[in-house]
Amino acid sequence: MIRRALAVGLVFFAAAVAPAALADGDVATARAAFEKGASLAGEGRWSDALAQFELSASLRPHATTSYNLGYCERALGHATRASKHFSAALARDQATLGGELTPELRSATKKYLAEMRAQIAMPEVTIAPADASVTVDGRPLEIGEGGHLLAGTRPSGPGENVPNATFVLEVDAGAHEIVVLGPDGRSKVAHEYFPPGSTKKVRVELPPPVKMTPTPTPTPIVDNGSRRTWGFIIGGAGLAAIGVGSYFGLRAGSTWNDAKDACPDRARCPDEQGSDLANRARAYANLSTIAFTAGAVALVGGTILVLTAPSPGKPTVSVGLGWIGATASF
Repeated sequence: MIRRALAVGLVFFAAAVAPAALADGDVATARAAFEKGASLAGEGRWSDALAQFELSASLRPHATTSYNLGYCERALGHATRASKHFSAALARDQATLGGELTPELRSATKKYLAEMRAQIAMPEVTIAPADASVTVDGRPLEIGEGGHLLAGTRPSGPGENVPNATFVLEVDAGAHEIVVLGPDGRSKVAHEYFPPGSTKKVRVELPPPVKMTPTPTPTPIVDNGSRRTWGFIIGGAGLAAIGVGSYFGLRAGSTWNDAKDACPDRARCPDEQGSDLANRARAYANLSTIAFTAGAVALVGGTILVLTAPSPGKPTVSVGLGWIGATASF
């Protein structure tokens, strides 16, 4: 029966394209591919035959070729794909006023189409959100008759958006993987089993987006007691430095007097003692100046810290930034 059904198609195809063979090289190639596909199908090599019929159809579409494509898909167990090709064969034959299918093939096409459609499930699928893309078994969907979406009829590839969030899916009976991918990268995978003729309702909804809660910047906390304490410490260090400066100042003055006694006549000193004492007096004077300066700065800084530190019991103001706007406590 297989050989006979395909052979009839082959004979009719050859008769239909023969007059154009000399005018169009593609027709000759299409006919050769058709013949090879019929031969492979006769051997039960359905996948190889399918590839040849697809080549023939791409060069010279014909209702008989569509019929044979459907016949191969039927043999491979692909009900949705077979149904698509059988429907295309009948539509093309009707458009040519019955000029491309023999009565025998037309009858066989209707029979096989009804057989395939009985093996197809038509669940009602809803996706959320509506702008998500969808794949079934790794293939994007195809718009079929009546606005139904066909699964498994297109090559493998990334998902695409669908016209409506709720749609009727025509899919081979059995287990399937439905993947919904949102524009923001969220995804949901659903595994469903559809018996033949099933019209079950399926909803595939993306998980809610993860809300990233930012960590608010902590408000700097100033310990008023510590501020006052540091003021006293720094001020005390300043007083100590001034005391050191006073000590070196006194040493400088005393040493300078000793230098003058050792060398009354500065133009002629009896020995090196006067010169050494004078150098030592200058060193003491420099140290005194440095100590006085550092002490004065520290004393002023410590005084400012003490005077500006809030008194115990005085209300303080703290401001902290939140995620939106600001909050203040007084």
